[in-house]
Amino acid sequence: MSRAGLAKAVLPVVAAAVIGNAFVSGKSMHWFLALRRPPMQLPMPGFFIVGLAYYALMGVVVHRSVVQRDRRSYRLAMAVLGGNELWNVLLFGRRSPRAAFLGIIAFLIPLSLLQASVSSDRPSSCALAPYTVWVVVYDLPWTYQLWRLNAT
Repeated sequence: MSRAGLAKAVLPVVAAAVIGNAFVSGKSMHWFLALRRPPMQLPMPGFFIVGLAYYALMGVVVHRSVVQRDRRSYRLAMAVLGGNELWNVLLFGRRSPRAAFLGIIAFLIPLSLLQASVSSDRPSSCALAPYTVWVVVYDLPWTYQLWRLNAT
C-alpha cells in the first residue's frame, strides 16, 4: 500500500478518535457520572475497551475499502466514523441523553448501509459485525434507558 493509501486508511480513524473524544471534557464526564444509570451500564473501563475495539474494527474496514478501492464502503465508513463522533457531541457536548438516543437511532442507518456494503468482503464484514450487534443489542437499549432515567 502506498503512503497515500495508508494515510487515507489510518488518518480518518485516528482523527475521529481524537476529535470525538475532545468533546468528552472533565466537566462533561463529571456530568455523565452524576446521571442515573441503567442497571445494564458497563463500568467506565468497559466503555474504554469498547471504544478501542471500535476504532480498531473501523480501521480494518477503512483499510480494506482503500485496498479494494471500494468508494461506497469508504464513504459509508466515513459516515459511520462521523456519526459516532456526532453521538459524543449529542451526549457529552449537549449533555442530552434524549438527543443521544435519537442520534443512535439515526446512526443505525449509515451503520446498516456499511454492514450491507461490506457483506461481500469477509474480513470487513466479520470486523464490523460485532460492532453492529453491539449498537443494536447494547447501545440502543442503554441510551433509551439513560434518557428515560434522566428525562427532565
